[in-house]
Amino acid sequence: MDQAIEFEKTVCPSRFILFFDCPEEVMESRLIVRGKTSGRADDNLESIKKRFRVFVDTSMPVVDMFEKQGKVVRIEATTTPEEVYEKVRAELKKKGLNPTA
Repeated sequence: MDQAIEFEKTVCPSRFILFFDCPEEVMESRLIVRGKTSGRADDNLESIKKRFRVFVDTSMPVVDMFEKQGKVVRIEATTTPEEVYEKVRAELKKKGLNPTA
């Protein structure tokens, strides 16, 4: 949380925050599949669950803070990467940005 506040003070206030909304069960199954080819030692169920807890404990308070400011743009991320990308592009366009790729 402190880093987000400090960033807004010293660099610039954020216009919006993208939050990729995806249930843990979906992320877990994706990471287990990735673990079969990634070579990452931490792509196992125990490590994945620990990373989820760390995310919830450290990142969700930041998301909640920006949510209260009306800055969070939620991207439903249970679909394919291509579909998620198109959702992101659409949201960026709504914000006046023109993604080129």
